[in-house]
Amino acid sequence: MKVNIRNRFLIFGALALALFIVLFVQLVQLMLVNGEEYAAMSGALKQRVISIPGARGSILDRNGLPLAYDEKSYNVQFYRDPTKNTETDRAYYTSIIIDAINIVENNNGKIIDTFVIQHNSQTDEFSFEWGIENEDAKKKREENWRVNMYVSTKLDDAENYIVTPDQIYKDLRKKYQIPPEMGYEEARKVLSVWQESQLNSWVAYEPITIAYNVNMQTVAEIETHKAELSGMSIEDSTVRVYPKVDVAAHVIGYLGRMPSDTEADMQKINNYVDMGYDVDDLVGVEGVEKSMEAFLTGNSALRQGKETVEIDNKAVIQNVLSATQPTQGYNVMLTIDIPMQKVVEESLAKNVPRIHDAQVERFIKNEDNDRDGELDYTGLDIEKLKLAVSGAAIVLDVHTGEVLSMASYPSFDLNKFVGGISEQEYQVLMDDSAKPLFNNAISSRSTPGSIFKMVTGFAALMEEKTTLSERIDGLDRYVVNEEAVETGAKPQGPRCWKKSGCISDHAGQDIVLGLEHSCNYYFCELADRLGIDLLDKWSDKFGLTSSTSIELPNEVVGMVGSKKLLFDPSKKIDEQATSRPILVMEAGKYSIVNMINEYAQSIDTEYDQKLVKEAAYEIVYLLGINWKNDASDANVLKDENGVSLGEHVRRILSDKLGIPTKKSGDLMRRITQEALTQLQWSLTLTVTTGMGQGITQLTPIAVARYVASLANGGIVYQTHVVDKVVAQDGKVLFDKQPEVFDTLDADPAYFDAIKQGMKKVVAGEDGTAAKYFKEFNPDYLEQIGGKTGTAEVSDVDLENNSWFVCFAPYEDPEIAIVSYVPNGFTGGYSSWIAQDILTYYFDQKKIVAKQTIPDPGSLVYENLSETKADNENGDSEQTQTNGTE
Repeated sequence: MKVNIRNRFLIFGALALALFIVLFVQLVQLMLVNGEEYAAMSGALKQRVISIPGARGSILDRNGLPLAYDEKSYNVQFYRDPTKNTETDRAYYTSIIIDAINIVENNNGKIIDTFVIQHNSQTDEFSFEWGIENEDAKKKREENWRVNMYVSTKLDDAENYIVTPDQIYKDLRKKYQIPPEMGYEEARKVLSVWQESQLNSWVAYEPITIAYNVNMQTVAEIETHKAELSGMSIEDSTVRVYPKVDVAAHVIGYLGRMPSDTEADMQKINNYVDMGYDVDDLVGVEGVEKSMEAFLTGNSALRQGKETVEIDNKAVIQNVLSATQPTQGYNVMLTIDIPMQKVVEESLAKNVPRIHDAQVERFIKNEDNDRDGELDYTGLDIEKLKLAVSGAAIVLDVHTGEVLSMASYPSFDLNKFVGGISEQEYQVLMDDSAKPLFNNAISSRSTPGSIFKMVTGFAALMEEKTTLSERIDGLDRYVVNEEAVETGAKPQGPRCWKKSGCISDHAGQDIVLGLEHSCNYYFCELADRLGIDLLDKWSDKFGLTSSTSIELPNEVVGMVGSKKLLFDPSKKIDEQATSRPILVMEAGKYSIVNMINEYAQSIDTEYDQKLVKEAAYEIVYLLGINWKNDASDANVLKDENGVSLGEHVRRILSDKLGIPTKKSGDLMRRITQEALTQLQWSLTLTVTTGMGQGITQLTPIAVARYVASLANGGIVYQTHVVDKVVAQDGKVLFDKQPEVFDTLDADPAYFDAIKQGMKKVVAGEDGTAAKYFKEFNPDYLEQIGGKTGTAEVSDVDLENNSWFVCFAPYEDPEIAIVSYVPNGFTGGYSSWIAQDILTYYFDQKKIVAKQTIPDPGSLVYENLSETKADNENGDSEQTQTNGTE
């Protein structure tokens, strides 16, 4: 036995010796025979083809003033050799990253801050922060992140990740050898670099950018310490500059990373990549920067340059073998006039707070309103009221649809988004109740009030429901239930804003006086004669319910009250145009669900809430049946088989909830009379639509082109904010021409009457805006036509929407103006904004006129005088030519 063991040891020793000899021979081979060859290979340069993006095109105003352009800049980049992944290598790179961070920050630069694990210092808890709301997108992103960062993806029985964010943070600190004494805020910067490097590992030969737009001192220090900062380099780049800061911010827009929250976003990223973009390229995400991305970009394959280079094993370029230069993106010239834009924005910034202050003062004084009635604010909390904090104003060229100015208040500094806005700054903007990032001019949709009355009046003239000479006497209330009143019922229908003074002050109204006085009774009568279908027809023709085709993202489309708008049985409950159907079904105080539950409580029982909702859903969709009034009782609706609406409701309550039909009478009546009537079109809704109330909601941009069409004699133009696209050599590639949406072929006398009524609104003795124009230049007052709009949005008049629209000059209109202040109390207040714009406009016309008229005694004046004398002797053709010049 001992001999066998000894033999085994001898055999094992012999084998080990043989293996050692083989390894030794191989080592000698490597060092002595092939050493020079391998050394040469390790130092050999590799060829790479690098894409070089072009600079982004500039955005200019109509006069060529720059609003956005690229400026040369420098970025700090980091490359990690993918073959060096030991613990020692990671510690080495971490020390380099820390040194680079110190250099950048000591020179007032910023390091990327993208690490997704956030630390709450108050609770000492760690969590993922993805900056998105969609829960499915969050889960998908976390899963991908864990995979790419080599973090555990194991789940427990409750489908939660076993390894928590705080444990991941600790593990990553250990993995990347971050010094223990370094706090979270500093460590997250280091981890941000490591995270981006790891997520970029699928293209390991490309460096990542860790600091954007650094100054020359940073460049000098990085280059000086290049030997010690292995993997760090400086990249030539460009940075976007917005020289006007916050002027026209909502029009210009800004750049950002490609969003990747949804499948649709991922498809867009794929489309960009197919066009030659890199996934980290900045793209337009708002405004013209977004809508004109294809023209402005220098990142597409068509504009990229190429360099064939040789790089060493640290990805540092050693030689450029060949190169083709990139081309810059095209310049986009806008229709915006920046001097006018500044006036508009300054007026909004001055007058919206002024309106808010006037509302607060009114609340404190507890005054009665302007309209002969009293409103007691006692018991209301002003902090809970919606008062003026935002607004919008638009100036449109009435003959082209060009947007000369478009402002939304409050604005924001576009330069904050350059290089990526910090999370804290972005949250401040998002938390602002005035919503500075929201473009009120095209994305806000709200009740218009009396600025809609020109539609009603014009439609009534066109459809021969009235004439220019017909007179209608106003009454205090437009009664829509006259038959019921005769039996003792309370009168129903909208009241004239003048209330007790309507009969005396609004007698003998025609279209001109109706507009001057903004008489509700007059326009209710016209709406009644027209009916809702004809009101819809003319709203459509004026373009109020269609896109204006403005070259900006996120334009919403207005809607004018109609049967389908109130409730469309062909659409699901969550796809309806308004929230009213869901409120009637289950969400409102007087919803069908609440009525059923109150009934259950009254008989001391409970119903399955799923069945209650199903019953409510079926009851709401009964309105899809073609109901007709019963011949013997006009208040009873029956289907084609003679079955009443009430019987259908009883059947559903019985089938779904087991409520006996004999006992459901009271509940049925509540549902049909209090709930379903809210979704059934009525005469009341028709006449309130005619005066701009009810469920009608319009956008400022659509209102602007509607007013422009009234001023220009009936041509409804598509609006546009882009004038032309110009190549860098000055060649015009695209020149936007006026585009007609519709033409209103009407008697010119109809337009004259509408315009005359609008003129009296501001200059007439009883005009609804006259008292707000008392301080306005009287020379200018005769040259404008306007209309106020005060739209009710709640039971508190202070929360009314405020609109004012106008055109100028009166005889030969050139511009249309819309000013809009949500919750601005009264339309007259918005006229303050329009007055500032009009003053600037007329002042500029005076200046231009003075510049074109020579001074008496000048050589030009004498020559013109001589020419005039010659013309008086018979040269009429020359007179016309010189007159034009």
